[in-house]
Amino acid sequence: MKKIFVATFLALPFFLSAATYAFVNSKTVIEESKLGKQEQATFENLRKQMESVLEEKEKELNDMATRFSDPDYLDTLSVEAETELKRKFRQMTQEFQEKQNQFYQALQQANLKIMTNIGESIAKASEKLAKDKKYDAIFNFETTFYAVDALDVSKEVVSNMDKQFEEDLKAAKSEPAK
Repeated sequence: MKKIFVATFLALPFFLSAATYAFVNSKTVIEESKLGKQEQATFENLRKQMESVLEEKEKELNDMATRFSDPDYLDTLSVEAETELKRKFRQMTQEFQEKQNQFYQALQQANLKIMTNIGESIAKASEKLAKDKKYDAIFNFETTFYAVDALDVSKEVVSNMDKQFEEDLKAAKSEPAK
């Protein structure tokens, strides 16, 4: 009986001062914030540039492969010319694969940089919101199985991020003038 009383007495402060908390849906923030939209556009432009370069290389490879499948064309080549063409095709294939890997790594690095930048902005906006609204904690919704909609502060975080985005833009524009 004494143990139950002590346990209840010790736990009482935790029950009386319930923590206030909220959740942020990162997907919503990325899709709706100015920073998220800008970063998505930047990433998409980079991806399109890389795709166009790869498509050009792939077209060259396909043209060369078409020549290899044309027996009339192969009959016109000397043995040395055919060997040289095959060597060139293998080299171009290897270069294409290397370029593909480089682009894939560059996209991964760009995505990581973008997600880090957005994550830092979400953390900063969440901290400001927590101080303003007196939240004890703001959690990432993606790591939560369930939360009532009333605890979702994503729109408020987007608003804070957009304000910061505008301030950063103004600061960047005024810097070169100095």
